[in-house]
Amino acid sequence: MEELHVFVNNMGERISTVLHIPDETPAPTVVFCHGFTAHKIEAHRLFVNAARRICKEGFVAVRFDFRGSGESDGEFEDITVSSEVSDLNTILKFITERTEVDKNKIGLVGISLGGVVSILTAAQNPIVKAVCTWSSPAYFRPLPGIDQSQIEKGYIDLPSGYRIKIGFFEDAFKCNILENCSKISPRPMLIIHGSQDNIAPVEHAKMLYEKAGEPKKLVIIDGADHSFNRKDWEDEVIRITTEWFKEVFKK
Repeated sequence: MEELHVFVNNMGERISTVLHIPDETPAPTVVFCHGFTAHKIEAHRLFVNAARRICKEGFVAVRFDFRGSGESDGEFEDITVSSEVSDLNTILKFITERTEVDKNKIGLVGISLGGVVSILTAAQNPIVKAVCTWSSPAYFRPLPGIDQSQIEKGYIDLPSGYRIKIGFFEDAFKCNILENCSKISPRPMLIIHGSQDNIAPVEHAKMLYEKAGEPKKLVIIDGADHSFNRKDWEDEVIRITTEWFKEVFKK
């Protein structure tokens, strides 16, 4: 196996990308999409561990930082859902030009906001053949504690230390996640969620599952939180995801 670090250009800005390449190629490929204020490593190295595990099973795994996040160019305050969809489409175009990638077997894994971006992208890009979401919202809701004075300033300072422009929310609220979810079928969809997710409660997963067409699968991990912040939860979400992609792509 090889891990290749590259930069991919989108609109003059570089997207920091890691490709995990198995010994035998071309191979089915899974692209991992991180969450809001996160990066291609993700909490407790979740994406690193998942990518290396699925690569051992003969898949190319791709991790990347959306522009404004991690090691990519751009500023976090400028991100929007639409800019992240653009980044993911750029990554998809890039990997279809790689000889290591089986262009007929490309899937997505998205956690939290990355799940939303995966759904929106798959709905309009037929190169995506399977979608797996982890802790994805089914709709956007206003952030608590936002007052008119912050809106008038044009930006919000988040408790995590990040600043985000109001345009992010204006763009997000235009996204119909459930409608786009219904457009993924007949391509398969796997929805994984923790029963104790306090960011996007488990009802979101049930709404996505209800709206998705066949074939579809819903897995609720008992007790798990939004980021699967316990070793057994992490192991379970990675195992279930890997086995599902092996089944979907007959690996």
